[in-house]
Amino acid sequence: SVVRTTQNKFYRQGVSSGDELANGLPTTAKELFAYDALIIGSYEAPALTPVQHELIKDFVDRRGGSVLMLAGRSGLADGGWGGAAIAQALPVHLPAKRSNDFVQAPVKAVLTSYGLDSTALRFDADRERNIEQWQGLPNLANYQRLGNLKPGAVVLLEAQVKDRREPLLVWQRYGRGSVYVLATA
Repeated sequence: SVVRTTQNKFYRQGVSSGDELANGLPTTAKELFAYDALIIGSYEAPALTPVQHELIKDFVDRRGGSVLMLAGRSGLADGGWGGAAIAQALPVHLPAKRSNDFVQAPVKAVLTSYGLDSTALRFDADRERNIEQWQGLPNLANYQRLGNLKPGAVVLLEAQVKDRREPLLVWQRYGRGSVYVLATA
């Protein structure tokens, strides 16, 4: 893993050599395609080069990798990702310009019917116990409003926001890979 700690400094974990991920996100397909999945947290899109943005999209499309985009103060639309190359692959339409959609308010994560059937969201093999365990989870501290869903999008989790529900975990296939958006930090 690699986490940017300051503008030009990265914290790396589980690397096989001192050079691996020393400069953050790889800059060649050979380097990036060695991985299976990429998680992008509260990170500003302008911090990456145009080449890196295309590599992320190709990582999903051609390599068949998975990308999980997380919300946060600098995540998703608030991080400028609506105008990035990966925006084509996302299951939601993010605004191209930065917005203020990150909300610091407690919300409950609720399984959708698709989420109930997803093995990735199963705490227990017994369906009823799984539902009970999800209902017993504490509230999330925040969520981020997403744009409109794309035709291939599947909502696995929703955020219960007062009297309405907002998409929380959305998935779709893109090319050979998969893209997820988790609208909480």
